[in-house]
Parts: sequence; structure tokens; C-alpha cells
Amino acid sequence: MKDQLPTPDFDRSQYERPNQNWVCGWACEGKSCRVGPSASGACRATFECRPVLEKKPGEEKGRWRCTRPTEHGGPCATGPAPSGCCACAIPKCQPQRSLRNRRGQLCLAVIAATVAFLLIGFFGPWRWQFISPGPVSANHHGVAFGSTQHTRRGSEGCAACHLAGAGDVRTWVHLAFTAQPGPLEPHRLHQVTVGEMSGIDASCLRCHAEHKFHQPNVVRDHSCSACHREHQGAGRMPAPADAQCLSCHGSATEMAASAEKGKTLAASVFDYRKSEGRVLFQTPRPATGYSAVFHSFATDHPEFQIHQQKLRETNTLRFNHQLHLGDNFTKLNGQKLACADCHQPDVAGAYFQPIAFNKHCASCHSLQFDAHNPELQLPHGNPAGVRAFLHSLPTQYADLARRRGTTETNAVAAFVGTQIRRLRDLAFTGENLERQVFLAADPTKPLATAAGPSTPGRARFAGCAYCHEVKSTGADALPLVTKPIIPDRWLPRGNFHHAKHAISACTHCHDMARSRDTAEIMLPTKQTCVQCHSPAGGVSQSCSTCHSYHTGTRH
Repeated sequence: MKDQLPTPDFDRSQYERPNQNWVCGWACEGKSCRVGPSASGACRATFECRPVLEKKPGEEKGRWRCTRPTEHGGPCATGPAPSGCCACAIPKCQPQRSLRNRRGQLCLAVIAATVAFLLIGFFGPWRWQFISPGPVSANHHGVAFGSTQHTRRGSEGCAACHLAGAGDVRTWVHLAFTAQPGPLEPHRLHQVTVGEMSGIDASCLRCHAEHKFHQPNVVRDHSCSACHREHQGAGRMPAPADAQCLSCHGSATEMAASAEKGKTLAASVFDYRKSEGRVLFQTPRPATGYSAVFHSFATDHPEFQIHQQKLRETNTLRFNHQLHLGDNFTKLNGQKLACADCHQPDVAGAYFQPIAFNKHCASCHSLQFDAHNPELQLPHGNPAGVRAFLHSLPTQYADLARRRGTTETNAVAAFVGTQIRRLRDLAFTGENLERQVFLAADPTKPLATAAGPSTPGRARFAGCAYCHEVKSTGADALPLVTKPIIPDRWLPRGNFHHAKHAISACTHCHDMARSRDTAEIMLPTKQTCVQCHSPAGGVSQSCSTCHSYHTGTRH
């Protein structure tokens, strides 16, 4: 084997070995001498070279030649003195301690200070403040918290959670060596099950009496203190680590046991989430429950149930996103519709306000039925009110005439008569007009009756059935208009905040431009979320980012 040679630009004179305790004082300027300091830190600088006497044949005295190496400038211009001494003396420096030497001194000083500090801290009057690894969360400190616990004097509240908090150093040492496994049994650490209930959890349950907050088919309780780590800073506790969630969800044995337990429970026990005023999209619970084994969101986390089971929306409202977002559909000001025109965030920014006809639809979808009098519009949202409006058309036309400035009684009556006759000329009797208003789904076609022949006249306007599901209940009975129910929480088992995702365009996650069917649920797939929520995307993919272990409502 050949020895590896240094690179051509390697400067041996500038090379400092790690075992040196002193370095040349000119090293910081890049001019360290080749000799270097002595082992005791003394400068050994003399001259830049040692001249060599050269004699040609026949010469007695000869001539001194400079031997300064090329890397230090080569032979000097003045050359050696006639006496043979180098004319370029190296100035003396003040050698400095090397990094290794300073680090060694620092380590010795830190060790000595640490030992002294520990002795003073453990046996001093302020030992309770000293042994605390950090402040506890806001809910676990203060006078109010201390008054609710059996806090021993002098413990500053430690004994409220730590049963041995009132003991001295001897008690702590005794407990440390009697723990299972003990400090001298590191080989048994692999036998400890992550998340098992421990002694400190009994203190948690004195206040948090209901521990079984998770899914009803959990086969073992998870340790409170394993997930909720105290002494990590004031304020709120840090989010639980994924390792705690994966101790169950990453174990095929645990998930199989949970699935079997779930089969023995009634379906009603899993329906414990409160809507809190929102409309939740109801997803059917899988036969084995949510017991898929996975290890991270970006890798083997299951696809969202909506896409996995190809679920469809049950809303009866007829809506076409592709039509509304297309180039041929514009607002009254001539601009294209945007998602934000209808989907407006709530105060918190997490979700959106409910869609309302008067606020989001009425500016384009006018409820007019008479093209000659567009100001006269039908009421929305109350079928009985629509019927009452149609039965009072003479009164409605009279009010319209007065709003236009006609005050003379005969002129008002003439206007009303003209409008009613015009409606009759269009084959709109009172009964026929009502049927068109409720049941006309296509203004370009006559309305077919159940008996077969068409209802006389074409509506020339979009009726309730244009957007809603309308069921005729008989000749004189009021038609039933199915009230649309639009969910505003599609993934009730996960947390989502729209404001935190405002950096992305709506269409990046919701491909609404191709959606023509109301029943299509255009939520992003898991792969879309993984683009950001993954190590490659740089956004957190922890379990606690989207999920909460505790339901908060089940007892």
C-alpha cells in the first residue's frame, strides 16, 4: 500500500498537531514560524534561515547563500551577512495556549465547580429550587394549585406530584436504587414498556379522575407523564412525542387487540363527539375500527377514509363548481368568481362561515319570475311564504307600482291589471305559476306533469328545483323542498386550521375546477398533505399536529 501524499498546496510549516499545548503568537496573522514554541511555552524564534557557505574550486573564502525555503518567500534580496549570519531575524512573539490546552483547563475547572455546586445545592437551604429541572406548566403551579394538593412544607409543590418530594437526599438515593429497573440494571431497560402507568400517574388521577378519554376500544391505559412532560418551560406543556402514539399504533399486537375489543362494544359508545354548533360529515366506522398499523404520516399512514372508501356527500343541493369557476361565469362586475367570494373564514380563521343564499348567491341568482318587473322577487327559504307571496300577486304588483312613484289609485289598478293579464297570456294561471316556481328545474323546457302531458307554458325562469330537491305532494298540498345540509367539518377526527395554510392556493388542495357533481367530496388526499407535512416538505408531521388523544367529552 502506498502512503497518501499531501496535496501540492500543503504547508508543513503551518500544520499544527492536536497534541501541541502552545502555538506561535503570530499564528493568528498567518505568519507562524517554523520552529514554534517550546514545550514550556517559550518562543524559540531566531532567523529565517541558516546560510550555507559555498566555495568554488580555487576559492579560499567562498560565499554565503540564503537557504530560506520557497514557501516562505525564497532567497532574500539582501542575502546573508559577511559573517555568515542571516540578515532576516524573526521577531520574538508571545506564544498562546492551543485549543487543546485551553479546553483541558476549562474541563478541569468545570468539573471542580460542578462538584462544589452540587454539594452546596443538595445540602443548602434552597435545595428545592435547586433540584427542580425547570418550571412547570401554568396549570401546575401557583397558590391555587398548591391549595388543592397535599403539599408538604418546604417542597414548593413538588410533593403534590412526586410522592418522595418531601424526602431528603438519603430517601432519593434509596428510591433510586430500589426502582425497577435500578441504576445498576441497564440491561433490563428493554423490558420496560413505553407508556405503562407509573406511580406518578396516581397523582395525576387525583385531579384528572377520568383517564380513559381515548377511543373506547383501547386495551390499556397510557401513562399521563409519558406523554405530558413537565419541567419543559413555563406556559403550556410541549406536545406529546410520536413515540408515545406509536407504542400502540405502531404495534400490530396492540392494534389487533383493540380491533377485537371494538367488536364487543355497541356502536353507540363510539358516537361521543359533540358538534359544538357545526355540521359534521358522518363517516361510517370501519368493521375493525381505526386499528391500522403505521409508523409515520409521510410513509404508511392510511389514506383518509373519505378517499379510501370513496364516500360521497349526501347534500341534495345541486351545485357545479366547474361552471361557477369557469371563464364563462362572472360576477356582476365582470370579474371571475373566486373561492373567497363564497368561502369566507370565520373569526378564528380555522373554518369557514356557513354558506347563505342572501349573502353568497342572491347577487347572481335572482329570484325574479317576471322579466318585465325584475324588482319583484320571490322570498327564499320558506315554501309557505312563497305560496303566500304568489297568492297575493295583485297586492305585490300594487306595492311595486307605488315604489316606482305611481300614487294615483286608478293608475295603480291599471298597472296591476296589465301585469296579471300578461301572466295569463303566457298561460300562467295561479296554479300553473306555483307549479313552475316550485318544480321548474330547466327554464328552457316545459314542465312535465305526473299524468304525462306538459304543464302549459314555459317557465322562462329557474324554479326552486333548479337548485333544490323538490317533491310534489299532491294537487293542493305544499311541495316539500329538502333543506340542504352543507357540512363544515369533513374530517372530525383531525384538527385543521385554514389560516395556517393560507400560503397555499385553494386549488392546490381542492381540485374544484373539474367538479361538476355536488356529491363529489373534493378534499385533498394524504399524498397532497405529505408534500409539506414530511421530512422533505419541512413541515411537522407529528401525530399531535392533527390529532388529540383525549376526546374531552366521553366519561
